[in-house]
Amino acid sequence: MGIIHKPLHPGLILKELICEEANLQVSDASRQLRVDRTTLSRLLNGHMGISGEMAYRLSKFLNTSAEMWMNLQRDYELYRLSKKRRPKIKPLQLSANIVDAKKNQSTFGVSQDTCTELHV
Repeated sequence: MGIIHKPLHPGLILKELICEEANLQVSDASRQLRVDRTTLSRLLNGHMGISGEMAYRLSKFLNTSAEMWMNLQRDYELYRLSKKRRPKIKPLQLSANIVDAKKNQSTFGVSQDTCTELHV
């Protein structure tokens, strides 16, 4: 399923939660999150994205999940990319034995043999 609306930058959502709803100053929130004030300010103003580390900190601070913050960041980035002009990339043609090996792997696992066949 595709994104049906323009997602907000996650920093803007966070800004509303921290600064408006919780009425915290950026310096207070950055101390509680144990991050540099400039880092939090850049995030809140949409000048940087949410990293895995920041997502973890936010999940503890706001009693949410890290996955929620990562998903918000993912959706924002994919939407932005969908609106940009991108270069044509030729799809990789895999040989039949690599495709068969791939089918036999778990969702996240790749065998050493597969990597060797791919010359990775």
